[in-house]
Amino acid sequence: MPYYKFNKNDIFHNTVETKPAVKFDINDSKVYLNNLNTQSGAFIDNINHVPVGHLNLYELNVDRPSDQLIFPFIEKGSSLTTIVGVTGSDFINDFEYTDQITGSYPLSASLSRERFATNHGITDTTGSHVLALQNTLDYYTSVSPHYAYSSSLGDKSLQEITLLYVPSIFYGSSLDPGSVDLKFFFSGTLVARAQDIHHNGELVQTDGTEYAQTQAATAAPSPDAPAVAGVVLYDEGVILLTGSWNLSPVTDNFGDGSTKENPNWITFGAGAHDIGDIAGTVTPSASFSLNFNGVKNIETITMFAHADKNKLNYSTNKTFVNYASASANLPVTGTNFYSENDQVPLANTVSSSFYNYEEKFKHQTFINKIGIYDEKKNLIAVANLATPIKKTAERDFTFKLKLDI
Repeated sequence: MPYYKFNKNDIFHNTVETKPAVKFDINDSKVYLNNLNTQSGAFIDNINHVPVGHLNLYELNVDRPSDQLIFPFIEKGSSLTTIVGVTGSDFINDFEYTDQITGSYPLSASLSRERFATNHGITDTTGSHVLALQNTLDYYTSVSPHYAYSSSLGDKSLQEITLLYVPSIFYGSSLDPGSVDLKFFFSGTLVARAQDIHHNGELVQTDGTEYAQTQAATAAPSPDAPAVAGVVLYDEGVILLTGSWNLSPVTDNFGDGSTKENPNWITFGAGAHDIGDIAGTVTPSASFSLNFNGVKNIETITMFAHADKNKLNYSTNKTFVNYASASANLPVTGTNFYSENDQVPLANTVSSSFYNYEEKFKHQTFINKIGIYDEKKNLIAVANLATPIKKTAERDFTFKLKLDI
């Protein structure tokens, strides 16, 4: 088997930026991801083994019976390596050397929500989640003054706030600026919509009922300024909602206690895996939609494999050699060596257009796959051609191979 080394001009490293679209729909305390509901399989009712609205990390255990799930494991050894989630004390006290330490699959993630009442401060354990974002919010004030933790536009240590957490598995390195789109439906009607129309992280109310638009105009800091319902932390995957103006005169339950309240942007996403104690229920009349694009950078390597003229004209396929003559197939042996006969004729694979006529012999092979090896000649990848390419002595080819890394 011939080996050829890639030259420095045959390998190119690139970064491909993708922007996958993601959509979350929330209704009646249920979250749906990209319009997908439960998917039945051949062995189980839900092929991903994760709840609706969740993403299965690595897509493991798809359509496997519940008693046959694969799982991560490692043996306790001198390297002191263990499974994530096993504490140091548990590793020392609960396991002997050569014991098997196991984890579990699948791992999953979904959208979650956390709501904070007014006057949450440093001593408030839940309010401290907002405090933890203070430096990050102030960092983005150069983009928009609405990011400021405390300013004339509001003090986030005192405001009622809702945080929407988007795990990075859904968006990659960051949310795409300008792509965040929130829609608030009440009794089947779009009562309000907030978008990052300026690509600066401000969620501006852009659409809705006449009542909601009038209330937003009243809440705006000035007649010429838009009503900002919240801000987006793109790199962190956090949406912070502070818009407290009413979106409808009709009151209902939004999970925050048993008292009915007017829908506003702080009640957006109620029931989306709410964190903390939710005393009340969420009305099924309210539904929410969150759309955004992620930004995922995929490192790729492009390689050019050359099949030059007068090369790669020998095949390892057994039919490449003509074994019609038994004597030609005898090996050459001696006291200190054994080798196959190098005079065995090659089979003539050149086809003729005429009946019962054999064309002149020509060297030709058919390339159907290309192997990629590391510096120690370990096979690390194989490129399969959809249709084998006929290679003759007069022809040369260059194959473009692309691999995500």
